[in-house]
Amino acid sequence: MAENKRRNIVLIMCDQLRPDFLTCYGADFIPTPNIDELARNGVVFDNAITASTVCAPARAAMITGKFVSGHDAWTNDIPCRPGTEYLPQRMSAAGYLTAAVGCYDHTPRSDSFGYRYRRLFDENRPDSEYTEWLRERHPEVTSCWASDESGLQFKYPEDEFYDAWSADKAIEFINAYAKKQPLPEKGKIDDTLPPLDEDAPFYMYCGFLSPHTPVIPPKERRGSVDIDKIPKVLCTHREDIAPVEKNRRAFLNSHEDLINPEGAVERRMYERRAYCELIVEIDRLVGKIVSALKENGLYENTTIIFTSDHGSVDNDYNVVSKGPWPYKSQLFIPMVIANHPRLAPGAHCDALCGNLDIGATVLDIAGDERAFGTSHSMLGLFDGTVAERETNMSEFCDSVKTIVDKRYTFTYYPFTGQTCLYDREADPLETTDISGRPDLADMERRFLMEIIDNMILAKGVRMEAHDMVNEVRQGIEKKDSKFLDNFDIAYPIASMREIERLREAGLPDDINEFCRTRPIMAHYGAYFLEKKD
Repeated sequence: MAENKRRNIVLIMCDQLRPDFLTCYGADFIPTPNIDELARNGVVFDNAITASTVCAPARAAMITGKFVSGHDAWTNDIPCRPGTEYLPQRMSAAGYLTAAVGCYDHTPRSDSFGYRYRRLFDENRPDSEYTEWLRERHPEVTSCWASDESGLQFKYPEDEFYDAWSADKAIEFINAYAKKQPLPEKGKIDDTLPPLDEDAPFYMYCGFLSPHTPVIPPKERRGSVDIDKIPKVLCTHREDIAPVEKNRRAFLNSHEDLINPEGAVERRMYERRAYCELIVEIDRLVGKIVSALKENGLYENTTIIFTSDHGSVDNDYNVVSKGPWPYKSQLFIPMVIANHPRLAPGAHCDALCGNLDIGATVLDIAGDERAFGTSHSMLGLFDGTVAERETNMSEFCDSVKTIVDKRYTFTYYPFTGQTCLYDREADPLETTDISGRPDLADMERRFLMEIIDNMILAKGVRMEAHDMVNEVRQGIEKKDSKFLDNFDIAYPIASMREIERLREAGLPDDINEFCRTRPIMAHYGAYFLEKKD
């Protein structure tokens, strides 16, 4: 491949995968040689968090570059705000062949969001392409959740597993692209998009549902993980928890689990083993996709991103899977970017980032440097061309707002006045809430201000341009260096007399220079930014 050829991009997104269950994040109990190989050929981001611990809102953050409060798909089955710009639209406009295969989880599911080609697995629809495919082989099938009597194992052969089907569709796309053949006929093709050059690069999203519940790995993965080596379920949890947490615990957990969590550990550990075996299956499928790229001569010119929409508590702290909890096992996500010339193979990066930043990263790889929501390019975070955030935010609807820095996790429960603060360095298991301590009051105050600032960024900064003083602008640019691209200008400094008044007061008179080439939504007159002496 020519060195100046634009790179192909493959984004592999899992569902509910916690990073501490991967070898590249320190685990030693699950064999994941193919994901390990990605890590050796790329960068592992150690401080990546999800924009939301709910599936669809997290994925909407990826596809829009916006916080949940910015894209408005605040929970599952809620569409994004009308007029939202989507990543595959930008990639299609940049001349990429865009494709989505596997688990999608956007609403409405019929929309292409700018993907030219789609082969989707939809667990919520009995008529989804995968379920119909499985029913052709097993007429008794009523849903994709085909488990055996144990409820912890897939009923049919491994090559019929739903994520195996998704990987096969990804490989079919890769093969067709490499051989310049028509895309497989069963796929949905959006023919409203502009025509492509013959040598157009591709951007492919591949979604795996695993290791999301129900945890039903193929029987071929049975025994691939030693249950004695898997970390034990943590029964400890905070006593003084927020009302929203108490409510969730009550309707998600059984009465037996609530009154005797230690007694349920054995059952939970068998569920955890199945969760781990699903990770082994994911690793196998990642290897198949990478092999297809290599066999077709595409690998050298393809950058691969491996990640998850969010993590999973997975029965720790006497709660199940995911929810309005402050714990890092569901808040933090794996983020590995492999095989890119700007990245040092085998490196780790501690910059604060997350699935919010996938969009800007993909666009950066494609050569599109325009702003994309509040997303930051992780390539730039790694090589220092993009300024690091001081904090990052995650939202569970408007029930929970969480801020992290490189040491602490601070959670605020709106309208209750309750907070939670964990020191992840001193308390890695997050068993001691240190919020409310007088010596930490300034820290909690700072984190609350960070939540307010990020909520403003999420909706879009709205202020009259003459109030965009240097201190305000610099503060915003620490969080979003490209925010001016999306800043609607109203009432800039409009005359030489106003500029002279600033000079007389000893204040900067050039604060509105950024308005010169931009359309003005509202202004006082025709003297805007006259030529100065």
